[in-house]
Amino acid sequence: MRKLLVYATLVVSCVVVVGCGHTPGSGKPRTDVTITIAYAGKPVSEGVVELLHQQTGEGGGGKLTVDGVATIPRVALGSYTVLVKPPYQTAPPIPPAPGQPARQDEMKEHPDIPEKFRRATTSPLELEVTDRENNFGFDLAE
Repeated sequence: MRKLLVYATLVVSCVVVVGCGHTPGSGKPRTDVTITIAYAGKPVSEGVVELLHQQTGEGGGGKLTVDGVATIPRVALGSYTVLVKPPYQTAPPIPPAPGQPARQDEMKEHPDIPEKFRRATTSPLELEVTDRENNFGFDLAE
C-alpha cells in the first residue's frame, strides 16, 4: 500500500511539473513577417527592424539586408508598432548598470533612419500580423 502511495505521488508530481513547464504564449498562432524599409524610394541597406506589441510586450526583430528587407520569424498574430534602428558601430553595447541610462553613442550615424522611427513612443509605423500573407513596406522619408 505504501509503495502504491509513493508511486501515485510520483506520477502526480511528474504531471504537475510537465504541465507547468510550457512557455507563456507558445500556443498562439504564429507566422513569418517580411518588412521592406526604404528612404525616399531607396532601400535602407543596414539596420534592424523590431516589432513591439504594445499590450503584451511580445515582438521580434531582424536585420535589414542590402535590399532593405528584414524577415522576422514566428511572430504572434496581432497589432505591432514597427521600430527601425541603425546598426551599431561595433558589437552591440554592454547593457548599462542598474539605474544608469542606456548609451546611444554606439549606433552609427544614419540619416536615412530618422529619430522618430527608433522609439516605440514616437514611431508612427504600425502593422497587423494576420494568418494571411504578411509582407509590409514602409518609406521613412518625411
